[in-house]
Amino acid sequence: MKSFNKITSVVAVTVMVVLATGCNRKGTNTTTGEKVDNTIVASKDASRDAGNHVENTTNKAGQAIDDAAITASIKSKLIADDELKAIDINVDTSKGVVTLTGAAPNAKAVARATTIARATNGVSDVKNNLTSN
Repeated sequence: MKSFNKITSVVAVTVMVVLATGCNRKGTNTTTGEKVDNTIVASKDASRDAGNHVENTTNKAGQAIDDAAITASIKSKLIADDELKAIDINVDTSKGVVTLTGAAPNAKAVARATTIARATNGVSDVKNNLTSN
């Protein structure tokens, strides 16, 4: 009886070892170690992709906040300027490029609005689409 229990134990341990080391399926030559390595590489790739997505989303959100701050800064400067405060000038900012639209009373006001916009931190370019009466 003791001999039978030993044989049963040896068979059970052998089966567990074979299962743990990963029997190769027919048609594949991938070992368990290679499968583990492949899984680690795949999870690193997925993690990197997720990190890139978060970084891109964060950058886009940061750019939108920067653009909104530029727009607000220019609008407040236009309102504070004695020559321009009565003029309704639309200010749009995208990736640091400011677009001014609306009507100004004269060419001097158009130039003044451009000067104010260009002097604002974060502005990379100004597209002045203001018309003068």
